[in-house]
Amino acid sequence: MTVAGMKGFHLATQDLLLVASTLDDASWNLPSGAAGWRVKDVFTHAGQLISLLVSAVQGTLRYPDPPLGIERLNEVLVDAVREQSPAATVDFLRVQSELAFPVFDSLQDEPAASSTAQLLDLGVYELHAIPDMFCFDFATHLRFDLLGPRGPLDADVPPMDEDRMEPSVHWLLGGIPKMQRNLHRSLLAPLALDLTGPASTRVVLHRVGDMILVEDPATAPAPAAQVTSSTFDFLAWSTTRIPWREGTEVTGDTAVAAAFLDELNLI
Repeated sequence: MTVAGMKGFHLATQDLLLVASTLDDASWNLPSGAAGWRVKDVFTHAGQLISLLVSAVQGTLRYPDPPLGIERLNEVLVDAVREQSPAATVDFLRVQSELAFPVFDSLQDEPAASSTAQLLDLGVYELHAIPDMFCFDFATHLRFDLLGPRGPLDADVPPMDEDRMEPSVHWLLGGIPKMQRNLHRSLLAPLALDLTGPASTRVVLHRVGDMILVEDPATAPAPAAQVTSSTFDFLAWSTTRIPWREGTEVTGDTAVAAAFLDELNLI
């Protein structure tokens, strides 16, 4: 179970609200590091994403027809309340998070925990992993889209420690086999991923048919190349916020690594 995800979800939400409390009127309308979104739009997205997933878990969500992918749906949800005031935006995020914590905490217990659901075009996930998604999403938007150097804001926030990083890394590694339908075609040979820093881990990605497996090196095939990165940089380059070449060190068959990393784009 990813009970750690709930702690990370709480902390990542607190970090967002902390930064919100420091902003003046002009800051809300600054362009963020997320293309097309102002600072306020990032906070809007956080509240709307929580509301969306709570409704989905409770069975009250009305899905668009025809269905939208998660990124397009995020745009639609933000656009719908683009003129909302900053105060109302922050209040919505606070209220939705308080409603969500008990809902998603209940998903850490069986039988719900290992039940699965299709999360739009992100793939099929066990329900206990949903808090990991929130932790990753909020932490990444804050650290790379709101705060400098990519974002426009300068604020003191707690560091990305183990509690915040572990669920974020867990979500991304779990998404590699699921989020991109044709990504397996770019994995030409087994590839080791060595992540250092908080929530450090080492895995080997390898292909079985049209599937990608994320496996412990002890049982995986020998890798043709190794990609070394800090876990913090992993959040950025795996989501294409920075070029992967800026945040990694590659050894072994660099062509194998480049073929895969050029196509990787996690959400």
